[in-house]
Amino acid sequence: MASKALIAKKPREQAGSVASRAFDFQMHASMARILEAYQNGEGFVAYFDFFDDLIFLTGDGDDAAICFYQMKSRAGSAWTPKRLASRPAKGDLPKSIVGKTYHNLHEFGALVRKAAIISNQHLQAKYPDGSKTGPDDGEILLSALSAEDHGVLVAAIQADFPGSIDPRHAELLVYERIALDMQSFRQTLLGIVTEFATAIGPEYAVSAQPLYQALLSEISRCTGTVASSARNLPELKKQKGLAASDVAALVEQMKRRGRTPTEWWPTVEAELIADGWKTIPLRRLSLACLEYWRARERGAGIALDLHQALAELFAAHPDLVDDTIVGTMAAYKLAGSILDPVGEPYTGQAALLVEIMESLG
Repeated sequence: MASKALIAKKPREQAGSVASRAFDFQMHASMARILEAYQNGEGFVAYFDFFDDLIFLTGDGDDAAICFYQMKSRAGSAWTPKRLASRPAKGDLPKSIVGKTYHNLHEFGALVRKAAIISNQHLQAKYPDGSKTGPDDGEILLSALSAEDHGVLVAAIQADFPGSIDPRHAELLVYERIALDMQSFRQTLLGIVTEFATAIGPEYAVSAQPLYQALLSEISRCTGTVASSARNLPELKKQKGLAASDVAALVEQMKRRGRTPTEWWPTVEAELIADGWKTIPLRRLSLACLEYWRARERGAGIALDLHQALAELFAAHPDLVDDTIVGTMAAYKLAGSILDPVGEPYTGQAALLVEIMESLG
């Protein structure tokens, strides 16, 4: 099985936390690929800086397969077959970029579904008919290049792996350009995340920034962790992996926080007015709700403590949700002691209302 192979074999390199600082582009390119796979409904576990910059483990049993992605950012000109085949005089085998990509096929054999080089720059090469590759070509099967260009790449692989090479390289080795400019890839990824959130629902666009930060934090954690003594796949996943189910959990979190108090306040205000609330108390409560929401989104300690206390109160009394917002607030006030935080521009009542509205979706 693919999972057993990942545990049994030793990675060629283990970059760890130093690389996590150097490969900011790699993390953003990985995020783009993860979001694409999630939107396509693929079941996967992504591993970072483990055998390659990014790998996708998909399927189970006889259907298990691994896709390998080697990220190569470049600030200058396009890549060429000669650059991908270049082999420095010193260093362990494999030396070339294409040889390091082929190494995964050499190690994992039939488990490999794809071994890809991904870059922000396109591949400058020719096809057999003499036409040239370009920035819009997307994924290019390396064996589909001209005999001359493909021959340069195969020669580098053969130099890195003396003897016969796996004929499946002609089906699995690919080059792909990802449209991330070196000067603005962070903004581009935030835009991609915003589109991703908006596709789920227009009201969730306000949560794109927190979702982007959450994804980046998880990828950074996995990239900056050296896998150590992982005896089974759950341990490996905990150290280095992010599954489709983890992305789904972040999406659910985004949905819970997708609507700001400004958006849901008119609904609450109408009910409070019907319950006898006057203009000034309504205004104060509205501002207090917004202040609490902002403090919690910033990660302020007092707001997070209050958020946790209210979450525990809701968990202990899930049956107190009433048909009305006013009734629900009153029930939870009686069920627990909700104190006003000292020195903060919001009240315990405002925090309770925010959490109730988010729990109701």
